[in-house]
Amino acid sequence: MAISKSDDAQTPREAKRMAILEAAAKIFNERGYHQTSMSDVATALNVTKPFLYYYLKDKEDILYQCSRIATEQLHVMLDDLRAADMTGWERLEMLFRGYVKVMCSDFGVCLIRSTSPGLMQKESRDKLWTGRRRLNREVEMIIAQGIADGSIRSVDPKKLSFAMFGAFNWVTYWYRQSGPQKPETIADQFLDFFARGVLPAAQDSGRD
Repeated sequence: MAISKSDDAQTPREAKRMAILEAAAKIFNERGYHQTSMSDVATALNVTKPFLYYYLKDKEDILYQCSRIATEQLHVMLDDLRAADMTGWERLEMLFRGYVKVMCSDFGVCLIRSTSPGLMQKESRDKLWTGRRRLNREVEMIIAQGIADGSIRSVDPKKLSFAMFGAFNWVTYWYRQSGPQKPETIADQFLDFFARGVLPAAQDSGRD
């Protein structure tokens, strides 16, 4: 996606900045963060490196901003979720369908992988973790609601939250946008695993 001089004259600053972030996120996820240089991003956009530095400080800033966008998208989803009138389990289903959709985007993959040691300064990483912890607490409260309304059996909300995030976060490592299934389809299959388990119904009913 090239940014021409006419685009520069007609497109707002934020749109150009977003174009940089979108291109960089895609390259980070295809090649790896350490294997991607600012020159690679500039080449993908057909711009100069000084053009990039006008909008973003450096490569780490690009990674942080990509991750921040994914975090903001998740919190917009949470706002919609809070307004919904449904059981705890239905709310959990809605959340993870939206979550996996964001996480399978280029920005979402950046968010998952930006937590790796050495990719980002502690201050920036801590800011992202603050948003992630807020999401974790929200899921725990939804699980507690489900236990209270009878839509989820009595479990440890924190452990179930960890189990679900562990499963859904791993999707970003093997999911391919060119693959046969959409993120929402994968989410539905995972949610079915959590809701029904993997044992046949007759065998499951005999367990304590």
